Amino acid sequence: MIKRLFLGALLALSMTMPAYAAKNVVPMSQGLHEWQTSSGKLILVVGSYQDVTSFHRSYSFYFKTNGDQDWNQVPLMPKNSGMEFTWESASGGDVLLADGIVVSRQEGTYFVVASRNSDKGYSAAGAANATWYQFVETDGSDPGQPAYSLQPVFTRPYGKVKNGVEEILAKEALLKPAR
Repeated sequence: MIKRLFLGALLALSMTMPAYAAKNVVPMSQGLHEWQTSSGKLILVVGSYQDVTSFHRSYSFYFKTNGDQDWNQVPLMPKNSGMEFTWESASGGDVLLADGIVVSRQEGTYFVVASRNSDKGYSAAGAANATWYQFVETDGSDPGQPAYSLQPVFTRPYGKVKNGVEEILAKEALLKPAR
């Protein structure tokens, strides 16, 4: 009997731990965040703006190679558009419509952006998705491309969701991008 209670409690705890850990990273806090890569340091500066009608966060990435003092701005390279040097979250009313987190994995560092459509108003359900952008260092063979960038590698659709994107980001923090 005690063994069954212990195993039940252990199972319940193990099921809640990943969700709790993921919720701690959503949303990212204001300030400076950094990740070490094999060739240098990637940093993210998160700032926020709030007034009586709106709230949003801005995300700017920078990279410094080992042994160098220069910080290079790292643009986000969305498909079918140019470079974005600062990415901003979006909200409507009390609903967070778009936000992002950084997920560091053994195979690389990713910026994960979740967004939800609001065509029919903030309180109506809208199609949502999460897009993974991987931090990439180029070999310098194409002078038209930045040396460091966040390139899209995968988008996961979520169908229609009614709430904000916080739960999507919490789930994505535990997953990997599919290829």
